[in-house]
Amino acid sequence: MSPAEYLIWYGVFRIVTNLQMFVLGPRLILSIRQYHAKVVANHDEGSRMTTMLFQERATVSIEHSV
Repeated sequence: MSPAEYLIWYGVFRIVTNLQMFVLGPRLILSIRQYHAKVVANHDEGSRMTTMLFQERATVSIEHSV
């Protein structure tokens, strides 16, 4: 490999490295945050549903005649 080819490949490597750090890195972080927010929202929704079920069962009245 000639020194000119080496410098060209080194330049391409530097460009790709910077692209990865400044474009793909933050995009990955944002997608992880979005996924986490979705998981938390689904978890909260599930806990509300169980609370509603317990409240619904608590409102059922049973009458006893003596």
